[in-house]
Order: sequence, then structure tokens, then C-alpha cells
Amino acid sequence: MNRILAIRSLVPRAGKTFSTSARTQVENKLKESQSKFQAPDGNPIHLKKGGMDYAVYSMTMGLTAVGTLWSCFALFQYAMPKK
Repeated sequence: MNRILAIRSLVPRAGKTFSTSARTQVENKLKESQSKFQAPDGNPIHLKKGGMDYAVYSMTMGLTAVGTLWSCFALFQYAMPKK
């Protein structure tokens, strides 16, 4: 019986420590982001955020090209008979 009272006394305290209301108001930047991505500026969607997106895209395409060439070279080597 004492355990139940102890647990029951903890429940209101737990409710006070966790709050669903925000203490600081966070600005919603969704409309800004939508207008940026929907702007008809000629850039594809994966390059709309600027230089960092361009760098990541270029690096990915470069690694893809290197990997393709490397695999073609390996296939060519395996296709040739050993001397």
C-alpha cells in the first residue's frame, strides 16, 4: 500500500517536468523554403540551396564516374588471358 502511495505521489511531479508548450517561439521558415525551391530560376531542385549542394553533387558524380571506369578496367583485365 505504501508503494502505491509513493508511485502516486511521483506522477504529478513527472507531469510538471515534461511540458508540451514551447518556452520560446520558433519562427516557421517553411514558406521561405517553399518559395526558394519553387522559384523558376533554371536550377534543378537538388542544386537550389547553393554552393554546398553543388559541391556534394559534383563529388557524387565524380565518384560515380571513377567507380564506373574502375569497374570497366577491372572487367577488361579479367577478360584478358593471363600470360
